[in-house]
Amino acid sequence: MTRKTLILALLTATIIAASSCIEPPLHLRQSLEVLVKVLWKVDVYPDGEKPDGITLYFFREGEFYMQHTTSNVDSCVVQLAPGRYKLYMISQSPEEYWTMDFEDLHDFDNARVSVVETKSSWYTRSEEEVVINNPEIMLAGVSQEFEVTEDMIYLQRKNATKAPDNTYYYTIVVPIAPQSITSQYWVTIYSDNADVLKAVRASTTGMARTFYLTQGKTGDDEGTQLITQWTLTIDDEQRRVGHLDGYITTFGFPRGELPSSDRDSTLNVTTLLVDEETVENYVFYVGDKIHLEDPPAGYRYLYRIIFGSIFEPAIHPKNVKPKGTGGFTAGVTDWDEEMTLDIGI
Repeated sequence: MTRKTLILALLTATIIAASSCIEPPLHLRQSLEVLVKVLWKVDVYPDGEKPDGITLYFFREGEFYMQHTTSNVDSCVVQLAPGRYKLYMISQSPEEYWTMDFEDLHDFDNARVSVVETKSSWYTRSEEEVVINNPEIMLAGVSQEFEVTEDMIYLQRKNATKAPDNTYYYTIVVPIAPQSITSQYWVTIYSDNADVLKAVRASTTGMARTFYLTQGKTGDDEGTQLITQWTLTIDDEQRRVGHLDGYITTFGFPRGELPSSDRDSTLNVTTLLVDEETVENYVFYVGDKIHLEDPPAGYRYLYRIIFGSIFEPAIHPKNVKPKGTGGFTAGVTDWDEEMTLDIGI
């Protein structure tokens, strides 16, 4: 090897060694490992169970960045480029909810879910009235704003070279505390001659149809919900006094409103008696009777209404004779006539 060739080889080796110490441009650096940790409460889901999946929506500098669905419901790791972030989560994924439609999920402030419209063979709606399904149990949570910086990514890369397995995570922990967006509506009606009740159905208008996922409140849209599942409990067999309980899931009242004596509303209820011919209608003024109670596990609120008492029943069915074996039916049967109910709640 000539002296000139040797000098050229040494110079090339020096340049290669020096270049290995130079940091790559910012756009070539890896993104940062970010740990999203979900802080579950025991009562946030029915029976203390967690959902089997969650979906996260990330926003960077106010713009939608990415969506991430995972079965790792306690914590998951995502890769994020430098910037300021905020995110929200929902239980499961939008495709798994058959009673609800999702809108503007890529708009942080306006992301919302709406209950889909339904039809009924027995309820005749008025003009422009929308009859909606009862929503499914669903959870949502919002994170505080956090930042991923270029220095964090640099430290992650630098320390990875020192780790035995050549990995190192400079991790930001982003906590989220999900809450249910679904409430329960529970109606109790006391009745004398309770053993002649065969079936019950009711509806309630003016209920919230939309819930804003990041704002934690209901929207302006309203709909009518049907109460079709009822149970009958006999409290005093000798006096034939008992009570009906009807339950639905709901988003509550529109515009984030809570129960108030200012609500001039009514609840209409129709009963079918055990002769399977007699149909009776009742109108109850709700107003100051609805109130909030501690919700059962998995619900946001419990809206509670009680009409009458064991000593002063609220409805008085005719004392008819049963057709066949009689007995109360929990669900709505196909009654011969349709009915139009005008209810404002």
